[in-house]
Amino acid sequence: MKCVAIETKKEPSSSRSGLSRRGFLRKAGALVAGTAVLFTPQSSSAIRCGLFSWTPRIDNFFWRRIQGKFLVDPEVTYMNVGTTGSMPMSVLESYEYYNRLAAYHPRTYEKELNATEGLPAQREKLAAQFGCSPDEICLTRNTTDGLDAVVFGLKLNPGDEILITPHEHEASLSPLNVRQDRDGIILTTVDIPVLNIESNSPDIFLSAFEAKLSPSTKAILFSHICYTTGTRLPARELCNWAKDKGLISIVDGAHAPGMIQLDFHDIGCDFYAGSGHKWQCGPGGTGILYLRNHGKNLPEFWTQNSSMYIFAVQPIGNIRGTYDIAYSLQYHGQLNIPAHLAFVDACDLWEKIGRNRIEHHVLELSSYLKRKLERRFGSQGTLFSPDIHEFSSGLTSFNPFDDITDGAKIIEFVDRLESEAAYQIRYTDFKLASGDPRSTYACRISTHIFHDFRQIDGLVDAMYDICRTMI
Repeated sequence: MKCVAIETKKEPSSSRSGLSRRGFLRKAGALVAGTAVLFTPQSSSAIRCGLFSWTPRIDNFFWRRIQGKFLVDPEVTYMNVGTTGSMPMSVLESYEYYNRLAAYHPRTYEKELNATEGLPAQREKLAAQFGCSPDEICLTRNTTDGLDAVVFGLKLNPGDEILITPHEHEASLSPLNVRQDRDGIILTTVDIPVLNIESNSPDIFLSAFEAKLSPSTKAILFSHICYTTGTRLPARELCNWAKDKGLISIVDGAHAPGMIQLDFHDIGCDFYAGSGHKWQCGPGGTGILYLRNHGKNLPEFWTQNSSMYIFAVQPIGNIRGTYDIAYSLQYHGQLNIPAHLAFVDACDLWEKIGRNRIEHHVLELSSYLKRKLERRFGSQGTLFSPDIHEFSSGLTSFNPFDDITDGAKIIEFVDRLESEAAYQIRYTDFKLASGDPRSTYACRISTHIFHDFRQIDGLVDAMYDICRTMI
C-alpha cells in the first residue's frame, strides 16, 4: 500500500523576545498539566451517578499511542469533532490507495477490492459491529442523506403526528417541514429537560414524550445525542416506549457512531441515521443508515433515493421483510467507493481499539472537562451538559457569561480562543424550551480519542483568562 507524505507547516513566532498572548495562554495551561494526575473526583454526585475514576497510568500511555495515529496540527488544539473528525493516518493511506487503484483500473478496481454491487461484504462487517443484520444497514453520504431517505420514504397521511424535540438538527427538520407543508403531517415539540438534570432515570425523558402523546401520533424522532447540549437521550427506553405505543421510532445518530458503543437491535429503533466523518473519523461524505427489516410491525416504507427500486423492491410488491432493504437503498448511481471503503477501515480500527474502551475514555474526558469548568468558574457561567454517565457524551456546552442569549459575545469568545490561544471549538444556539422568544448560546467542546487531560486543563485556563477580559 502506498501513501503520500504530507508536510505540516508551523506558524512563525509572533515575537523573538517573548511569547505572544496566544503562546502565553497555551503555556499557562501546560504549567498546571502536571497536576492533572493528582486530581481524583471525590464528590458524592460522582459516586451516585456512576462517573469515572481516574485512568491508570498504563491506560494513559495507551491513549498517547492512539494520539500518535492522527495527523492533527500540533500548533492547534482541535476540539470540534462534533463538526468533523480527523482521519487516522492509516485510513488516509488506504483512502489514497483506493483512489489510486480506481484511477489505475477504472473498470476492475471494485472487483479487486471486493467492493461488488451493493457492497455486501462491507455491510456484513458493519452489521457485526453495530448489532444488526447485513440487510438492515447500508452506507450513505451522511446523516442528512439517511434522514432524508427515512422521512420521505415513510407512509404518512394528512393529520399524522410526529413528536420531536427543540434540539433537532436541520438535517431532520428540513424533510419533516417539507412533509408538513406538502402532505399535512403535524409536528409536535416535546420539551425535554436540559438544565438541572440530577437523576439518572430515563423517566424524566419518557414522561415528557408521554405528556405529548395523542391519538394522531404515529412516530417519534429524536437525537440520540443532542448536537446543542451534548445530552445523550435514553434511546433504548424511548424506542421501547414507542414500540409499546405502536409508534415508529426514528433516531438522529449523527454524533453516536465512533463515540459510543451501538447495538441497533438492542436499542430497538426502526430507523437510525449516523455520520461517518465525525466521531468515527472517516472521510467526508460517508455515513450509515439502519432500517429494521426483521420482527413484527415493520413500518411501511418506500425506497425513493435509489436506483434499485424497479429491480429489488417492485418485483415483490414492496412487502417489508421480504427483500434486502439496505441493498435497495445502497445504490445511487456512481458511488464514492474509495470513501466508503476507507470509512469501513476506520470502523475496523475502532474495533481493534475497542468501542467500549473508546466510549469509556471519551466520557471520562468529558466528565473531567465539566468538573474542571465548575472548579475554575465556580458559580459563574452555565453548564448545559449533564455530568451523569447515562446522559453524558463527548460534547460539552458551556456559556461563561451571565447573559446566555448574547450571541455576539459567545461568537467573539470562540473566535478569540482560536486566534489567541489556538483552541478550535465552536458555538451553538438553541431554544431551552420550544416557546422561548430568544435563542440560548453556548460554546461547544468536543473531547475525543486524540485528546488528553492536559489539553483540557489548557483549554479551561485559556477560557477563563479570555473571559475575564470580556466581562
